[in-house]
Amino acid sequence: MLKYNLVYYGKAVIRVRDIGINISSDVVYGAESFIDCVADTGFNSIFTCGNDDKFISFVSRKCSEKGLRYETLHAPFKMINGLWYEESGKEVVSILKHSVELAEDNGIGIVIVHLSSGENCPPVTDAGLRFFDELVNFAQNKNITLAVENQRKLGNISTILELYKKDSNVAFCWDVGHEKCFAHGREYMPLFGDRCITTHIHDNFQRYNIDEHLIPFDGIIDYRRTAELLNLYKYSGTLMLELDLPKADSDKYKDLTLTQFVQKAYVAINRLRIISEY
Repeated sequence: MLKYNLVYYGKAVIRVRDIGINISSDVVYGAESFIDCVADTGFNSIFTCGNDDKFISFVSRKCSEKGLRYETLHAPFKMINGLWYEESGKEVVSILKHSVELAEDNGIGIVIVHLSSGENCPPVTDAGLRFFDELVNFAQNKNITLAVENQRKLGNISTILELYKKDSNVAFCWDVGHEKCFAHGREYMPLFGDRCITTHIHDNFQRYNIDEHLIPFDGIIDYRRTAELLNLYKYSGTLMLELDLPKADSDKYKDLTLTQFVQKAYVAINRLRIISEY
């Protein structure tokens, strides 16, 4: 797990978490300009989603140039329900293995995986557990940690984290926004906080199944409770934003310039960092 930065104010020492943000190839400002602005504004790290080899390699080079840490790679997830079926699991685990390979090749230490998608996802199966075990062993051999992210269902996450409770390369990714629009009030940190290695932080209006990925404090999530849980479970990793970035086919944040958008995101995540200091 990542360590705090230490900031000295006179004789006082405050432990400050790193802050990060997601990057995508279709951000309306252009990925290169976006990464430059993210680094210049004061973010420490980034993550991307998907298995686009060329884009991941480009982001890795840019992070090296700009002094950013390419912290996590979010594996593809639209096909993830197929993991639990004998007929499709082999193909799904092959896609997830490629994410692990890309992470290894580009100096990324963590691959984030979903274990289900939607309301009518399959139950945990022997076939799926066998395929996931194959993935765990593959990632372990490449020194990559798998972080399972909370979605709608609890059973598959709790099964995996229980089965691999002694495996240091299987951990939990706390998605703050998903918890508030998918989980009917359930909190995941009290269940898995001791396994939390990374975060996805975004806001919404807590309407079921409406996953808005807003900048924190643009919705109604109680971030003081978020801060309380981060501290209660001694989370020392990055506060990582996962935002719906401005894109050509989206009206979200369309009136903000590149600098305005990145600075608004920075101010918001830095606010959470400040209220969660202890």
